[in-house]
Amino acid sequence: MDPIPCACCDTFFIPRNKRQQFCSKPACQRARKALWQKQKLATDPEYRKGQRLANQKWLANNPDYWKKYRKRNPEKAYRNRALQRIRNQREQPDKAIGIAKIDVRKACNQSLLGKFWLVPTIAKMDPIKIFITTAPGCSS
Repeated sequence: MDPIPCACCDTFFIPRNKRQQFCSKPACQRARKALWQKQKLATDPEYRKGQRLANQKWLANNPDYWKKYRKRNPEKAYRNRALQRIRNQREQPDKAIGIAKIDVRKACNQSLLGKFWLVPTIAKMDPIKIFITTAPGCSS
C-alpha cells in the first residue's frame, strides 16, 4: 500500500488497511478518538444518554472538583469568566455593555491620573500605553 498523509499531523505513513486515516502517534490517536466520539454523540442517542449518565455519576462522586480546579488554576478561571461575559453579551445584545457616559463621573478621581498600560486579556493585540489626565474645568 502507498503512503498517505495523516489526517491529524499530515506526515506520511503506510496504513494497515484502506480505511485507516490517522497514523499511530499518540496525539493523532487522541484526535481520532475525539472525532469518533463527537460523531457518535451527534448520531447515537443511546451513547449520548450513557455518556450523560456517566458524567452525572462522576460529578456526584467528585462534587468539589470544579471549585478545586478554579483554585488551582486562577488564570484559567479568570479567562473563562471574561469569555463568559462576552458570550453573555452575544446572547443578550439589548443589555448595557458597561461603557461609561460622559456625565457618569461627577468628581475627579486623582488616583486615576498617570501613565497606564492597557493590556488585552482576550483580544490578540499588543498592549497600548495611555496617559490619563484631568479635563479642563474639572474640579475635585
